[in-house]
Amino acid sequence: MAWTNHILISFIIIALVYAYAAACAMWRTRYRLPPGPWAWPIIGNLPQLKGKEGFYHYVLEFRKTYGDIFRLKMGVHEVVFVFGHQHVQEVLCKNGALTSNRPNWMYIPNKIFKGKGIVWNNRDACKALRSVLKLAQEDSYVVASLQRYLATEFDVFQSHVKDKSSAYDLEYLIGQTSFNFLSAFLLGKRYSYDDPTMIEIRNKLAEFGASTASANPENYLPFLANFTQAKFQTAAANQEIVFNRFREIIQEKRNTPEDPPTDFLRIYLSNYEKEGLKNGTCEADLLQAVMDMFLAGKDNLLLSTKWILMALVNYPEVQSKCRSEIHQVIGQGQRVQSQDRSRTPYTVATIKEIQRLYSPVTFTVFHYPEQDIQVGGYDVPKDTLMMIECKAPCRDKQFWKDPEVFNPDRFLGIDGEGQLPEGCFIPYGEGPRYCIGKYVADMFMYFLVTNIIQNFKITTKHPEQPLSFENAFSFFGLQPLHFPEIKLEALE
Repeated sequence: MAWTNHILISFIIIALVYAYAAACAMWRTRYRLPPGPWAWPIIGNLPQLKGKEGFYHYVLEFRKTYGDIFRLKMGVHEVVFVFGHQHVQEVLCKNGALTSNRPNWMYIPNKIFKGKGIVWNNRDACKALRSVLKLAQEDSYVVASLQRYLATEFDVFQSHVKDKSSAYDLEYLIGQTSFNFLSAFLLGKRYSYDDPTMIEIRNKLAEFGASTASANPENYLPFLANFTQAKFQTAAANQEIVFNRFREIIQEKRNTPEDPPTDFLRIYLSNYEKEGLKNGTCEADLLQAVMDMFLAGKDNLLLSTKWILMALVNYPEVQSKCRSEIHQVIGQGQRVQSQDRSRTPYTVATIKEIQRLYSPVTFTVFHYPEQDIQVGGYDVPKDTLMMIECKAPCRDKQFWKDPEVFNPDRFLGIDGEGQLPEGCFIPYGEGPRYCIGKYVADMFMYFLVTNIIQNFKITTKHPEQPLSFENAFSFFGLQPLHFPEIKLEALE
């Protein structure tokens, strides 16, 4: 009997392998697919993407072998990777109408989000919410309110750094500042660092982000979903806790209307809530959109600021030149504000150059084509997952002179960003689904970085040693491993 069972199991395995090979052969016959390595049945190339170097490092190694367009089998999913200015433009702009949708392929997020919000939403509600978010970021009353919040926030930040009675954690302070900035924009509120509501929301968002991350194995091997029910229940509970906090704030705003509105929620409730019902936008869309902005924004703001401070340490003469510009134009006795950007062109150029070389964002959120498309002469079948790389266009020798050289002057004068071909500088992605938070992100980084430069020398705990730019890939982007070496010294 046991012998018969062994034969049956062996036969099933052989049949599955044969069926997999036959399906792959038929697929290749129908399409001119991008090249890629041989993949194991079921698990695909997942073992080749796992290791201490991190996902992004291994993808770059595949690029060296297979070129700017290649495919990998990530569990049950075929994923096409796209590098290079021309190909990125082809996918996100030329075929933008066909590739703007986001695949709802992840197990827990698909069950919880249900296509709501702005990240995984492909309905008209997404376009409507993105439109209101863009409008809020450009609204003069919202911007003025944010500047007041930022001034208060930097006072708190500065007091912690200058407090000699206790050591400060710079990463923690930047994280708190970025959270409160997003809270001011989205909710019209800031919290003290020890506020229990802030702590609860931050902790629940962090837990929720980890349990719904794209790197989770059940997204690639669906049979593992049977073992994730506890994780799913925790994620759903965390979402509801955060949603309830948002509902309380929304109810407060309904009870105390403000004219003109000075944050995203007030703008939505005042001007677009009734209109939203017409295009299918519901409460869950609004709540998830706010949650999406927190999840996508807080860590990206933190990471981007960390890399900017790292680079300013690495290029002390540039840091000094930025400080001289700020002191000359604005002085030391008043806060730098967002409207000062035009008066500090070298500092703005420096931030852009750091973003060009050291942006933590490696890929856009997943895309998929609604119908078969061609990219770089290869076929990409309908519904194929696509990962679009953001960093290669920023170092393309065709458009950048000496792209590996750090040179803020390239963003000044005739070599400025406005003279560059479209899509060469895309720290926020490109096409119809570019990062909708780019405007407030630029505002935050300019304000925080310029005020730090104005008031502190950015250095390291061991200035006699060179600062390592070693990084590790996380699902939020590239983490600078040696950021804890950074410290701020108050200027006299």
